[in-house]
Amino acid sequence: MIFPKQIEILDSTLREGEQTPGVSFSVDQKIALAKRLDTFGVDFIELGHPAVSPDVYESVEALNSLSLNAFKVAHGRAAISDIDDVVAIGVPWMGIFFGTSALSLKHKFNVTKTEALNRIETAVKYGKDNGLKLRFTAEDASRTDIDFLIQVGQLAQNSGANRFSLADTVGCLTPTQTKVIVSRMVSELDIPVNIHCHNDFGMATANALSALEAGARCVDVSVNGLGERVGLPPLAEVVVALVNIYDVNNNWNLSMIPELTEMVQSFSKLDSNANQPIVGKNAFTHKAGLHVKAVVKEPKSYEAISPVSVKRKRHFIIDKYTGKVALINKFEDLELNVHPEEINIILEEIKSHPEKVDWKDKELISLIKSMGIKV
Repeated sequence: MIFPKQIEILDSTLREGEQTPGVSFSVDQKIALAKRLDTFGVDFIELGHPAVSPDVYESVEALNSLSLNAFKVAHGRAAISDIDDVVAIGVPWMGIFFGTSALSLKHKFNVTKTEALNRIETAVKYGKDNGLKLRFTAEDASRTDIDFLIQVGQLAQNSGANRFSLADTVGCLTPTQTKVIVSRMVSELDIPVNIHCHNDFGMATANALSALEAGARCVDVSVNGLGERVGLPPLAEVVVALVNIYDVNNNWNLSMIPELTEMVQSFSKLDSNANQPIVGKNAFTHKAGLHVKAVVKEPKSYEAISPVSVKRKRHFIIDKYTGKVALINKFEDLELNVHPEEINIILEEIKSHPEKVDWKDKELISLIKSMGIKV
């Protein structure tokens, strides 16, 4: 099959990959990975979300200083502060995201559709006014009413976005559904459409390829399929399929796949079975602060099925990606009475230790005591 447009690969190992439970890359590891990914031949490298923690901000600065052939992309919310971070660092591209499903509007943001559209328009125009090239991502696009999704896409386009990305945030699409949604968005927009798939039902690679068949220009991947919960389409699966099944030749250096696989496995120290859909230990584990905040309020925000239905339990990771809600939830579980004003102090201390990939209960209690905080 011949695709109508040039196919591009965005690698998110350094950003979404680090959201894998138990994973935290050092700045030097990220630099080494970025250089190898660039040699491999990916088109875009997502550097990270600067607002997450001081070490992520530092790594985005370091990565942005590299001389790479791939386009560099920073990640951030549709918020002025996140955009200011990217502008200050000088990353040329930014991926701005905002949840567009009814679940997201109600439980994540508590806004109406009109208010959501205003926030998206303001963010995109602000980013463009500050000289950024922008990819706007409709988070949870797969559960967004198609008419509203078109409205969002056209608004982002008219506000200056260079790309529009559809995120199957909880991995609930099938290849057939993916093709329908992507085809519709491609027909409604003049800017390239990107696809961001999750692997909760084991269909991320199939959905990514289906999206490309439907006219999407760029697909997000990660080495070894790392990412939130059970991750994204693996770089190796997508690229090798494109070369061998679809006869797409983008001069990717396929011989580097074992090297990248081993490098990421060494850096992540991740059990190869941890990211299996449904049964892997990460399947119902949430790490990013924004994700945990939403799941505490409404689990369906980032879970396509209830863990109880498959006799699993939900788990929240406490590490540098943690937000206030996750910490408050943890302290409530531990029956610790921590004053709200002290939450920020504790959170700042946690984020200053990026080497800690999962703070255990005893370690949190010890940390609080060492800081002289009474509970």
